[in-house]
Amino acid sequence: MEIRRLPIDEDALRRYAAELWLPYHRDLAASVGAHALADRADEELIAAETEFRLDLLREDANRRLWVVAVDAETDAGDVDPAGLDPEAPEPVGVPDPDRDLVAFVSTSVDGCPEVFDRPDRLVVGDIYVDEPYRGTGLASRLIERAAADAREQDCGELRLDVDVDNERARAFYEKQGFEPYREQLTRDVE
Repeated sequence: MEIRRLPIDEDALRRYAAELWLPYHRDLAASVGAHALADRADEELIAAETEFRLDLLREDANRRLWVVAVDAETDAGDVDPAGLDPEAPEPVGVPDPDRDLVAFVSTSVDGCPEVFDRPDRLVVGDIYVDEPYRGTGLASRLIERAAADAREQDCGELRLDVDVDNERARAFYEKQGFEPYREQLTRDVE
């Protein structure tokens, strides 16, 4: 098992979108009403996410996408995330097609203008672990990978957003030491 930084490559991003991004959003939509996906065929959603993510990564060198790959024959019960060293230099590239993609975390830097007294923050955009691998400690390793990324990019804090009704995720983040910072409010324009 390894955590690998995904390259800015259309084939790699298409694989990520199909194997991780779409299942993540299907799971999220089932538990959080505000995450309903557009009523489009899976291939259209995958193509749209691939193009969107490709543009984001090309435009901002401080955006990164990390995936976890395991050997296809590995049983989820045999996974030992303790063997993942989040501080180790991570290989960049598309994992071998014989390896399954089972988790991901996306990160980006929220730089702070020097007129404010706070450090730059590394934003955890999305984090997902495939169902059979949940409860193994893999999500904690992804947060550690994000913290290592923050150190590499001279950020002093980690930040993330979580849906208020996603109780499982909120509990996990609190265990990881995250605390409420501000509250977002939204409303319809019309």
